[in-house]
Amino acid sequence: MVKIRFFIAILLLPAICIVASYPAFAAQTSAPDFTLNDINGKKVNLSEFRGKVVLLNFWATWCGPCKAEMPSLNNLYNEYNDKGFVVLAVSVDTSEKPVKSFIKENKLSFPVLMDKNKEVSFDEYGVLGLPTTFLIDKNGIVIEKIMGEREWDSPQMKEKILKLLGGKK
Repeated sequence: MVKIRFFIAILLLPAICIVASYPAFAAQTSAPDFTLNDINGKKVNLSEFRGKVVLLNFWATWCGPCKAEMPSLNNLYNEYNDKGFVVLAVSVDTSEKPVKSFIKENKLSFPVLMDKNKEVSFDEYGVLGLPTTFLIDKNGIVIEKIMGEREWDSPQMKEKILKLLGGKK
């Protein structure tokens, strides 16, 4: 029995080390700053948005749940963007072409950045699945990590955004 436990521990050690090396995002963690190009090649820094509430969404055009949540994400952005709310959608696609096409087809109005080498998504934010979203407050603190598809324009999410913006429901 001891030999079996030892063997299992040896097998699991590499997996434990790999998972432990990814950034952990508990509440109240500073969001790592980054610079990425938008779909038109303009450099964008996360730190430019300090003082605003940021919803940082990692996605791809080949990800069904990512595409499904984009209309509600766009609705949320359009409702609160003039109140200090920003959506930054970071695509991990390897080419701008499908991303530009998707943006045009879906009339998305928020900024879309490209992370072709997955340096920000994977290395900085430890994103292992898509979509993964980080809600960042005005001080650059990660308030919440949200994994999976969401209905971003739901009453619950709107209430959360309004609270972070300093408003009332």
